[in-house]
Amino acid sequence: MKAIQLKEDLTLIQKGNRSIQEYLHAVKALADEIALIDYPISDDDLTLYILHGLGSDFTEIAAPIRAREKSLTFEELHDLLVGHDSYLRCLESTTHQLVASADYTNRKSPFGNSF
Repeated sequence: MKAIQLKEDLTLIQKGNRSIQEYLHAVKALADEIALIDYPISDDDLTLYILHGLGSDFTEIAAPIRAREKSLTFEELHDLLVGHDSYLRCLESTTHQLVASADYTNRKSPFGNSF
């Protein structure tokens, strides 16, 4: 009975507001617990569970991962997703800096950028 509940939890888990590290840790913990009481989850199945719960921020990287012919280990998938998350945070930071810079420039001149 516990194995069924854990498998359902693994099927339904979502990243939500968690960091990618927290999300991957939660998925891996469920998979490990299932392996202890039932049988190990294959790398392919674990990859699908993880990708399913990621959300739209990771769509760009999820498609090529799904299309791979060779299975990824959890560690390889972890590294890819953490790297993509870092890339997204860098883009977000750059965007915020550009917006702040544009706001500052527009506030300096009563006419904006028009001279």
